[in-house]
Amino acid sequence: MSARVVPVNVQVPADAAAPVVADLTVHVIRAAHAWRRDVERLPAADWNVPGVYVLLTAGDRPEAYVGKAVDLCARLRQHRIKPRLAWHRAVAVKRDTSHGFNSSEIGYLEGRVASELRAVPGLSVVEGLQTQDETPPPHLLLALDELIPSILAALRLVGVDLFKPPEDVDEDQPTVGLTRTHVVKAGSVADLLAAGLLSAGAELHLSRGGTTAHGPVTAARQILVDGVAYASPSKAAAVALGLKSSNGWTTWHVGDLDGPTLDDLRAQLTSSANHDR
Repeated sequence: MSARVVPVNVQVPADAAAPVVADLTVHVIRAAHAWRRDVERLPAADWNVPGVYVLLTAGDRPEAYVGKAVDLCARLRQHRIKPRLAWHRAVAVKRDTSHGFNSSEIGYLEGRVASELRAVPGLSVVEGLQTQDETPPPHLLLALDELIPSILAALRLVGVDLFKPPEDVDEDQPTVGLTRTHVVKAGSVADLLAAGLLSAGAELHLSRGGTTAHGPVTAARQILVDGVAYASPSKAAAVALGLKSSNGWTTWHVGDLDGPTLDDLRAQLTSSANHDR
């Protein structure tokens, strides 16, 4: 399977002090990359708007500060004069639409970006927000989650290493195909969504050993736990429970703790696939 690609158009001015601007076209996101000395060169007409930003340090042990602002220009200038860490470059992100972001949207995105960066080995998030503003309605949260890949892509453009070890394949995940008895074993979160057995935005719940947790299913077919998206249900369950491993298929319940497990839904999918043969 080919890797997901985030299309981007990059504008590099001839003036070396002017910010480099990247348009991430799929999500109508615009990102400005500016050195600390040059943040005052951000055009006020374009950047006196709400958005999120990341301040980055140099060196082998990079640090990042994630923030939000109703006026990106003004906030970055404040950080230039009174820095919260010894940052040397900034990435500012806005929605390149007529209405842009509102305060609750940037509050949610600030927390999501901080959480995703905090999960990257070797990258320290300094004073990043620990929680997300979840006051927007669920359908809007789904839409905001869709923007995260573009925001992270904007960071990769300036060389931020966002590599995370690949998630382990669920040991209980069946292989799609035919067995010797011609029984089709199918099932993934993506398959459940495609079959209509699970919907984006559905809340998953688990409870083990006195620990409870919940996380929504994103439109990108992942499970969100503490602001970080996981493709593997078992990885998501292990993180939620603070364990090295967990069978997320039997642990996650849909809707509430009395709801069907993901494994129950997968059994329905497998049964339907075999019945249709």
